[in-house]
Amino acid sequence: MKIKKIFLGIIGILFLTGCTNIKNLAYDDIINMLSVNKKNINTYSQGFKYYIPKTLSIKESGSNYSVIESKNATYYLYIDLISYFNKKELNYVSSKDSLYSEMIKYQDKLGYVDIKLWENNQYLIEIMYNYAKIEVMVDEELINEALINSVSILRSIVYNDTIIENLLNDDNLNYTEEVFDMFKDTDDNSNILDYVEDGYDYNEEENQDKDTDYIN
Repeated sequence: MKIKKIFLGIIGILFLTGCTNIKNLAYDDIINMLSVNKKNINTYSQGFKYYIPKTLSIKESGSNYSVIESKNATYYLYIDLISYFNKKELNYVSSKDSLYSEMIKYQDKLGYVDIKLWENNQYLIEIMYNYAKIEVMVDEELINEALINSVSILRSIVYNDTIIENLLNDDNLNYTEEVFDMFKDTDDNSNILDYVEDGYDYNEEENQDKDTDYIN
């Protein structure tokens, strides 16, 4: 176990310094980055905050979602505040039809990664962890880069229970389990991409550019 921790630490250092070719990394090694120390929070919303890598920027966001862009891809982040508040358990079955499909279990948090061939020879990456999910579509040679960015974001999310409870009790907000429940069987669940691209109303007026999360 100690050797594994040292190995993961070395991987983390290499990622940070850019001294390794990320294209040669195995998917399992990238997912194990969940155990590497988190970077400083730099993005804030109501009820949660997180870190995004410097190579990414937020295109738009609402009370429980963000569209995050890099020069190579667009990341759709959804925060499932209802499932987090109710501490729902994950029900996920690995897909034999996917390029990579695995459960994630680190500390007391669960999730999954699913990478499948989609349209125009691109791959759809779905990665869920800590009651948040990212979907991104990339060419095959960019899968590792997208995974690293997604893991960096998801592992950094910090919730504020008091603010979330107030949000969910606010009748003016449209938080309903029918919007998106990532803890349903994945075969029955619609993609976040569909919600964003179909113009779903995410209450964008609730978006804040300043720090509204008072966790120290």
